[in-house]
Amino acid sequence: MDGFKEIAEKMVIYQLRTGWLSIAKMYNDMAVQEGGTMSMAFILLTINDEFGTPVTKIAPRMGMEPNSLSRILNSMEKKGAIYRRKDKADKRKVFICLTDYGREIRDTALRVVMGLETEIVKDIDPKKMEAFFEVMEHLPKAIERVKNMEKSLLE
Repeated sequence: MDGFKEIAEKMVIYQLRTGWLSIAKMYNDMAVQEGGTMSMAFILLTINDEFGTPVTKIAPRMGMEPNSLSRILNSMEKKGAIYRRKDKADKRKVFICLTDYGREIRDTALRVVMGLETEIVKDIDPKKMEAFFEVMEHLPKAIERVKNMEKSLLE
């Protein structure tokens, strides 16, 4: 044995990655049953039910590139989950709105997400949850520092 698993299991990044892969697999398996994907479900969760959401706000909320988002939105529109509405005052502004079918799928996605959230936190001491979020707050800063280190090495 090369000791990889023993070392990896003590690394934050390994735990984050394997945990997220498990969650993503579960979400995708469920989404496929509805004819969609996990990304589609999360996009539905970002859309304001009453007014729709400007298309320019969805990618940043999802942490996605606009190109990827565009393909997914086109697919969602073909499936009848969303429609596009132009702003009356500014025709350049496009809102993504939910159809009745989109609302149904979103409600299912919300139930699944909240169900998993409940199961994860129900047996964890609140102080440990507080510590978890404290650790997670450090991620963006750490990522930025690594990016800057890599940049300076390339210069």
